[in-house]
Amino acid sequence: TAMPIAWLDHKGTKILYSDYRGLSLDKMLLQLDETAAIMAKLPNKVATLSNFEGIGVPPEFMKRAKELGKTTFEPKTAKSAIVGIDGLKGLLLKAYNTFTGATMQPFPSENEAKDYLAKS
Repeated sequence: TAMPIAWLDHKGTKILYSDYRGLSLDKMLLQLDETAAIMAKLPNKVATLSNFEGIGVPPEFMKRAKELGKTTFEPKTAKSAIVGIDGLKGLLLKAYNTFTGATMQPFPSENEAKDYLAKS
């Protein structure tokens, strides 16, 4: 079963997990907004993990992600990892990091990403 948005615990680190696999653009945008709403209410910065394995990242999604990145994600993010970013999607990640000031790190697997997030 897919868990679109969930709190994971990895080696004592709480991670806000957002899974975009298999979602339509409308659902991707809804999930992005929902993740931002959760993060906006948090008292402290958190570790985040997003999964984009095997899916495209539409321009409309990137535009919204950059807006929310500046206003909500970046101010509330302690450490951030992303899975499923390769080829052209790597350029989108670089553009996102540059625009928002984020330091989102790409990883080939969720386990590697979680290990990175759990390291202090």
